[in-house]
Amino acid sequence: MSFITWISDPTIQWNNWSLETKKRSYDFGRRLYTFQVENQKYWLKFHVADTDPVIEPAFQGELDFYQLETIKTQHFLLPHHIIFLEQTPQCLHLEAKGRGLILLDAEEFFTNVLLSKNIESIQRKISDALNTLDCIHQMGWIHGDLKPAHFRLYDSACKLIDYEQGFKLSDSAPVINATPHYMAPELFHGAAKSIQSDLYALGIILLEWLTQTKLKADTYYDWAVLHCQLLQIQLPQELECFFPLLNGLLQKRVEQRFRSVLDAEGCLNAIGLL
Repeated sequence: MSFITWISDPTIQWNNWSLETKKRSYDFGRRLYTFQVENQKYWLKFHVADTDPVIEPAFQGELDFYQLETIKTQHFLLPHHIIFLEQTPQCLHLEAKGRGLILLDAEEFFTNVLLSKNIESIQRKISDALNTLDCIHQMGWIHGDLKPAHFRLYDSACKLIDYEQGFKLSDSAPVINATPHYMAPELFHGAAKSIQSDLYALGIILLEWLTQTKLKADTYYDWAVLHCQLLQIQLPQELECFFPLLNGLLQKRVEQRFRSVLDAEGCLNAIGLL
């Protein structure tokens, strides 16, 4: 059944509802549900009005992004639909009105690297992630909040989700609201997000994926020290061919970092396996 068709069909059952919002986000007014229609899993995301002056506008900005005319021909998005919450089944008794976002569920893109059969498949997977990120950059936008969970695999292709922190390069950069785990060093010094801060975040994602480890820090200050001073790139011997790529993505000084996805792709292709 067509994704859009069942939304307006009152006879279709939305089953197995589950509230997935973390407590902190719930207290700020965010709501995130999962449900199923004909054995397919979906997400419903919305925000309760007049609950938080920062998070609520960020969600409205994401809805506006999905409605851009230039988005309609893009292939880096999951199947989605913006609905009025009054369209949801009345049995849910949702405590909000206005608009919500429905996304089709998809697998994680960065699964265990050990499941990749060889260096070539790892290189191809990295290339797919870079190409997907380049799509939004070529539109003139910054994602602004890259993390592993925002890369999804659907229809054998890499997709990107969560555009609450996204903004157009030609607009004034919004107040910095980022995840310290993936923040570029310059952001800790008050610089605006940029293409290169997106690239740095992807570099951290790739470093953790290739090493199957997680960076750890207890406080915002500790994260700042880690990214600005202590971060080192150490790869398993069999994956050391990816060191030049990570080195270019993770330069602490922004002027020494790759300037674009094109730079990163050139370095990746220089490995000479694809």
